[in-house]
Amino acid sequence: MMRVIVLAPSREVETELRAAAESAGFDSGGEPLPQELCSALYRDPDALAVIRSPNSAFAAVTCRDFRKADVRNLIFVLLDAGAWDNGSAALILKCGADDVQPAPIHTDEFVARLKALTRRGTYNDHLFIKMPGCVYDAETGNAEGLGRKQHLTETEARLLTALALDPSKIFSKADLMDHMYGGEDEPEQKIIDVLVCKLRHKLLEMNDGLDVVRTIWGRGYQFEPKGFTPVFRQRVRAAR
Repeated sequence: MMRVIVLAPSREVETELRAAAESAGFDSGGEPLPQELCSALYRDPDALAVIRSPNSAFAAVTCRDFRKADVRNLIFVLLDAGAWDNGSAALILKCGADDVQPAPIHTDEFVARLKALTRRGTYNDHLFIKMPGCVYDAETGNAEGLGRKQHLTETEARLLTALALDPSKIFSKADLMDHMYGGEDEPEQKIIDVLVCKLRHKLLEMNDGLDVVRTIWGRGYQFEPKGFTPVFRQRVRAAR
């Protein structure tokens, strides 16, 4: 059974949440500080984090810091009811939480949401996309690394995000059109080739000449997070 690791403002609250998780068959643990929870999640990438937060700012910053540090565990935030509103919940979700609920929460609902999250599967990072020489930050729209920065247009960013959703998948042009435009005001499919060319040009510079978008001839495109040497660069090296 998945392990649930709790970060709470007091030992009493931590004990209560852990007891509820264990009553449903989950293993549990507790960490007193965000940095220690982050380390625990690194050590156990299958664990689910529960963060009991007194305010939205703490929860948002913690979730964003975790995602920026490449923590891909599921995160369930329980926000103090006094700080709860739809805007706060939206902010925390935008910063990388997988679920946000007001606290205190009834034990049955807490357990049901834990089980729902485990059925959902692993977190897919839509906020930060890591590449060999840079990281794309969805909030700023910039790919940044080693003191360099490239701003991606909205359509370039949507293309990169769509490809990065599943690096094991080859996305056809139709797949990418669906992800990017959803059937509304769609341009012609050849726009995908144009956008891939523009995106490659920017990311090649940021990734020291490594490409992260592979063309699978006759089938589509695939994201390669570790990068590869483009064919034309291989030819240049061979000629030299």
